[in-house]
Amino acid sequence: MDPREDDPEFAQRRPTFDDLRADYDDEFGRSRTPFEVARRRLAGPAIAHIVIGSMAILGGVVGAGAVLFDYLDDGLDDWEQVVELVVAEAAIGLGWVLFALVIAGGVSMLRLRRRWLCLFAAYVVTGLSLAGCYAILFYPFGIWALVMLYRPDVREQFGRRPTLDNGQGEL
Repeated sequence: MDPREDDPEFAQRRPTFDDLRADYDDEFGRSRTPFEVARRRLAGPAIAHIVIGSMAILGGVVGAGAVLFDYLDDGLDDWEQVVELVVAEAAIGLGWVLFALVIAGGVSMLRLRRRWLCLFAAYVVTGLSLAGCYAILFYPFGIWALVMLYRPDVREQFGRRPTLDNGQGEL
C-alpha cells in the first residue's frame, strides 16, 4: 500500500484508467504474426551473410588480380606456370560462386524463401572456421543462422506468404 494514497492531493492527481497519459503505448505492443517474428529473428544473420559474401567477393577480386599480376610479372615461360595460373584462378572463381550463393542465401533469409539455400549459406559461413585466424569474426554468424533456421517455429514459416494481422488475406 502506498503511503501517499492517504494524501487527498495525490488522489486527485493520480491517473485513472481512462487517462490520456496512459495511452502512449497503445501502438507499442502491436501483435506480430508468426511470419513477422520469424523474419525478425533471421534479419541479423541474413544481413551478416550478405555483408560477409560481399566482402569475400571483393577479396576474391583483389586475390585474382594479385595472382594474375604475380604470374604475368614473372613471365609465363612454360606450360606448368600456365596450368598453375589457371588452377589458381579457377579456385578463386569457385570462391566467387560459393560466396555469391552466400549472398543469395542471405537475401532468401530476409524473404523466408528457399530454406535449402539459406542452410547452404549458413554452412558455408560456418565452414569459414577452417579459414584461419580471421574466421572467428564470421563463424558466429553461421552458427547463429543455423540455430535460427532449425527452430521449428521459423522452419514452418518458410514458403508461406505473409498475411494481414487480422488474417483476412495476404499482404
